[in-house]
Amino acid sequence: VSFPHMKDPFFLAANYGMVEEARRMGVNLQTMDAGGYTQLATQVKQIEDCVAGGAQAVVMVGIAADGMNNLLEQLKAKNIPVIDAINGVHSKDTAARVLTSPHDEGLRAGQYLAKKHPKGSPEVRIAWLPGPAGAGFVEAFNAGFNKGIADSAVKVAEVKNGDVGKEVQAKLVEDLLQTHKDLNYLVGTAVMVEAALPILRARNLQDKVKLVSVYMTPGTYQALTRKAIDAAGAAPVVTTARIMLDQAVRALENKIEFTDVGTLGQVYTAQDIGTLKRETVLAPDSFKPVFKFQAGK
Repeated sequence: VSFPHMKDPFFLAANYGMVEEARRMGVNLQTMDAGGYTQLATQVKQIEDCVAGGAQAVVMVGIAADGMNNLLEQLKAKNIPVIDAINGVHSKDTAARVLTSPHDEGLRAGQYLAKKHPKGSPEVRIAWLPGPAGAGFVEAFNAGFNKGIADSAVKVAEVKNGDVGKEVQAKLVEDLLQTHKDLNYLVGTAVMVEAALPILRARNLQDKVKLVSVYMTPGTYQALTRKAIDAAGAAPVVTTARIMLDQAVRALENKIEFTDVGTLGQVYTAQDIGTLKRETVLAPDSFKPVFKFQAGK
């Protein structure tokens, strides 16, 4: 299994789902962390090394939509099935795709705001912080979000890009609050929302500037249950990860029924967060990353 990184709760939840499914199915699992979305060459080399070491199938969350083409062509020639997971690549040399669409996550967040502030109602001004410029998932967030707010009373006052780390996101939030005194919402990554919470409290703006997260983390989950943020999207990451591993086994057994699988999510508010099945979205609080899992041990 090749992940871009393992530094946030999203990929921790995916790791948990795969490990639990490997345990259930009796599959040996090795998980690689490429070190971040700038490390395409590292991801390619890690996958090559895994296959050279005897991996029979690969589950890959691609760092770049087009950067894996040569590798995937080579793996197909070696009859090593690859499951294209979560982000999606453009190559057709994969055995199956199991995606949690960042486009749809952005779309759902945009649609939530558009429904709340339809065309003709008073204009609301938002700042949009989707993550690092140029990353595939950020481009997808952008496309979906802009589609979601089209023809509504939602106006984007400014877009701020930056690494999905708390320090970077906190600095972007502070810059935005300094520049725009009339913001109604900060919308973007869960890391941004978590970083913004104490800043808004310190400036006594928690009631004036609302927070919306495109996806769910333990921090945004807790904040929603406390009614500290307005809304957060949730994709069933744990369930998706289980399906990814199941598809890899099906590929090895020539039993794949569906080559394109997408899981559905929704936006939750403080009013309905109690209906979320937490175990389908987040790893348990006690879970630590598992890089090597051997069946039966």
